Amino acid sequence: MLGGIPLHPLLVHMPIGLLLFATLLLLGSLKWTQLKLFSLITLVVGLLSGIAAYLTGDGAEEFAESQLNVARDAIHLHEDFALYSLLTFGLSLALLLLHYRSKKKQPLLIASLVIAIIGSGLLTYAGHLGGQMVYVK
Repeated sequence: MLGGIPLHPLLVHMPIGLLLFATLLLLGSLKWTQLKLFSLITLVVGLLSGIAAYLTGDGAEEFAESQLNVARDAIHLHEDFALYSLLTFGLSLALLLLHYRSKKKQPLLIASLVIAIIGSGLLTYAGHLGGQMVYVK
């Protein structure tokens, strides 16, 4: 909280943009190999910012319950999907790092991309749930 205002809404947009962009970079790196390092850096920064956004969610939970009258179940569903997306992007990052160390490079890069696409879907749904809590009453 910053002056009674939760930090979570200020922080959530960074991981959404970075992690979705990292997915596009991974897709592009199938054709342009110089994008792999950029996708790796974007994934790392996106995950770190996602962890920060996730950790500030508790303060936003209290605010949403008291000021916005949001149901606890809706908040926890949003929180669960945010965690699932972070774990999925973490797996994508791990596969990308293994890709750098492997001799059979292409299958690990493709696996990292597929996992990142799944993570993008989970992240999009988590964002949708967050938006529902704020904008739909």
